[in-house]
Amino acid sequence: MIEAAIDALLAEAIDAGVCSAAAASVGAPGRRTEWLRGRTHTAGVPIGATTPFDLASVTKPMATAMVALTLVEAGQLALGASAARWLPALPAPITVGHLLGHASGLPAHAKLYERIWGGEVQGDPRALLVELASTTPLAYSPGELAVYSDLGFITLAAVCERAGDAPFEELVADALAPLGLVGTRFVDLRKGERLAGAPATELDVRRGLVEGEVHDENAHAGGGIAGHAGLFAPIGDVARFAAAMATAPELGVAGISAELMRRAFTTAAAPATSWRLGWDTPSVVPGVSHAGDRWPRDRAVGHLGYTGTSVWLDWARGGYAVLLTNRVHPRRHRPEAMGIKELRRRFGDLAWAMIDR
Repeated sequence: MIEAAIDALLAEAIDAGVCSAAAASVGAPGRRTEWLRGRTHTAGVPIGATTPFDLASVTKPMATAMVALTLVEAGQLALGASAARWLPALPAPITVGHLLGHASGLPAHAKLYERIWGGEVQGDPRALLVELASTTPLAYSPGELAVYSDLGFITLAAVCERAGDAPFEELVADALAPLGLVGTRFVDLRKGERLAGAPATELDVRRGLVEGEVHDENAHAGGGIAGHAGLFAPIGDVARFAAAMATAPELGVAGISAELMRRAFTTAAAPATSWRLGWDTPSVVPGVSHAGDRWPRDRAVGHLGYTGTSVWLDWARGGYAVLLTNRVHPRRHRPEAMGIKELRRRFGDLAWAMIDR
């Protein structure tokens, strides 16, 4: 039975030390199955249906892309408009679509947190993170190629704040409200917030055990709320989001038209890239994709998160597969943590067998 095989797969991954906690959900229109395995940390309590996971870069499609597309639908943003209209520090050739499709020219990553934590720059950490990201020298010309960029999504969230005239976390809450995601939120470190019950991520030299606060260093240094990482959610919320997105190109979602969702799922902002607007597509090379080899390559999108999270959609059939883990616990640089790819691939193959039966 496939359901039992998925349960055994999650238990096997935990026993092998890939993670201490794993939650999964597979669904298609009219049906959904969820699994919960493991503990919040190696000596923690068992996870439950409301346990909030650090989604890491799944924040990009679930929060930032949703807000950007909501604002485009409302006429407050335009994909072809210069992002400098809202964030003047960005070079004028960068469009909103470039940022959304990882084709802005901004590099993939920079250790902005070192400059904030080290006191090199002073001021509100959230504003500092945006300032440092938006003034980072471009690595290539906008639209020339797509390079997955955290910096691009840090700046995109700031663009959305200015276009939507509200703090980013409020825009995210408004965009997701129609989906009823009651346990999805950011953790504002500037207010001293911590999220009880969240699976621990890394045992960090500077921060100690990172638990109930964002793992990503740049997001953490910026106060916990950012466009590239920082969102927390339980498995049920991520499943509801995935289910809604899997039918969005046909039915629309949360006020975003089906036409705009199809455009987001099919438009590349640069030549020869797997990236779409806020989402990735599975690699066509056998043995490479984290979605597994059986997951469809046509009308399929998804996204990964560094902490060990992933969402894949089959929007031809309205199917989805969500996997949430804390594979960076207790440290990211462990041989066992690298088992996340095999776990994701085997899960994707089993999930597809459930959807397609």
